[in-house]
Amino acid sequence: MMRWLASLVFAFSLLALSSAGALAHAYLVESSPADGDLVKQAPQALEVLFNEPVELVTASLVGPSGEVSRLTVEGGKHARVRIAMPPDLSEGSHLVSYRVVSDDGHVVSGSVVFSIGRVSGGRPSVLEDPTIIVSALSPPLVMARFLLLAGMAFGVGALLFSAILAPVVAARGRVVSALAIAGVATFVSVGLQGADAHGQGLAALNDRAMWRSGLRLPQGVGALIALAGLAAAAVGLFANARAARPLSLIALALCALSLAWAGHARGWRPEGVMQGLAMLHVMSAICWAGALLPLAAASAREGFPDVLQRFSAFAAPVYLALLASGVALAATQFFAPREVFATAWGMALAAKLAVVAVVTLFAILNRTLFTSAVVEGDASALKLLRRSIRLEAAFALAIFAAASVWRITPPPTSLGAPNERAFQIHIHGAQAMASMTIRPARVGPVQIRIEPKAIDLSPLRVQEIDLFLTPDAPDVAPIQRKARLVSSPNVWEVEGVTVPAPGLWRIRVDLLIDDFDRTRLDAVISLRP
Repeated sequence: MMRWLASLVFAFSLLALSSAGALAHAYLVESSPADGDLVKQAPQALEVLFNEPVELVTASLVGPSGEVSRLTVEGGKHARVRIAMPPDLSEGSHLVSYRVVSDDGHVVSGSVVFSIGRVSGGRPSVLEDPTIIVSALSPPLVMARFLLLAGMAFGVGALLFSAILAPVVAARGRVVSALAIAGVATFVSVGLQGADAHGQGLAALNDRAMWRSGLRLPQGVGALIALAGLAAAAVGLFANARAARPLSLIALALCALSLAWAGHARGWRPEGVMQGLAMLHVMSAICWAGALLPLAAASAREGFPDVLQRFSAFAAPVYLALLASGVALAATQFFAPREVFATAWGMALAAKLAVVAVVTLFAILNRTLFTSAVVEGDASALKLLRRSIRLEAAFALAIFAAASVWRITPPPTSLGAPNERAFQIHIHGAQAMASMTIRPARVGPVQIRIEPKAIDLSPLRVQEIDLFLTPDAPDVAPIQRKARLVSSPNVWEVEGVTVPAPGLWRIRVDLLIDDFDRTRLDAVISLRP
């Protein structure tokens, strides 16, 4: 009996060993050029050696400028596979992606990065754009911010005009619409902020956890303050004259505080002064832009010359405060260790300044040419003034659009020098998250640091981390690296990674928490040359 059992165990052992050998996948042994090699001349071919004969199915090449081209493949099964390279390879780093079929029928994909003459990114331009985080929710977040700014200005600003200068009973419906648009945009932005923080899309808005996360962020707190301000404005719109003025001032202060609370100025130094300037800038913008449409409506009623004179006396100091506070806030970024207008933040600032220059010209023309003529009863001047006021309102919307783009563009002072700055991103998943730092934040050799965290942001102990970097192109295999633990309990680093080309790159981080639990985190970044 014991002999029979021993024979059975021995037979099963042989079967298991033979099955293990039969199910082994093909794997890359070496390549020439090797992964990460710097060669003087362009190779005629990339040779890859596998542990067993494989059949090459497809191969593609990602060049230094991000272009993707298909490579010619030859049939047949070989352990050493030769992939011919195009004859006109340029200087810089190249990524060759391949897919092969092993003897057991499994498809194996991989990639090799090599550089010709120099590594891409080795000579970065001082005018390069900053790294921009790209997410599925960037467009709706920018749109929500635009609707919030426009609704605040044309809602709360119109209430201030009504309480201080002249009633706007005829335009009350438009004011209610503006406040409603701002309220909806503010409410939706809470869920968008939470879903964006977790790396989710619009479909995640039906998950209450996203909304709870959004409320915990500074933007969520700012949204609650904004809703309180919009509610005060709505009450003030239908209140009597005695109550309307204090309610309008409360609404103005709360709306300004909400934007300053969650804006870029929150982290600028000295923080108290910068947030005060930000509040002054927002209040001035609301007072100026919000008065334009009520002023245009008042131009069709009797007594408009008196209203226009009061508005002129009111608008001059408000507009000067708007310009002065805006200049002071923008000036802080010119002390950054990089060229401001070479960043995406600076480009948005340039667009905003261009529109502000046009609006300032209109304001000067209105005050010096049209105001006095309208007061004297010139009908043609009144017609031109109405047209000018409507154009100013349109330009105000353009300014709000430019300012809304800042939601996805970090200011220059947070970027550091072009050659030294690091790219930081928080990748969120359903069970865990990770803080990732890529240094330097440009094409070329990079060092990547990963800090796994639990959902409550506490350190998360993991056994292993795998990193995958894939260009946003079809049928291109990822650059795959294993991280090593460099600092207990949860700081991991990945070295020896060369990002060969600019553009969109998909990041995937696999966290092995224990033998039975693996979590995947995904994000997309955009890298410049």
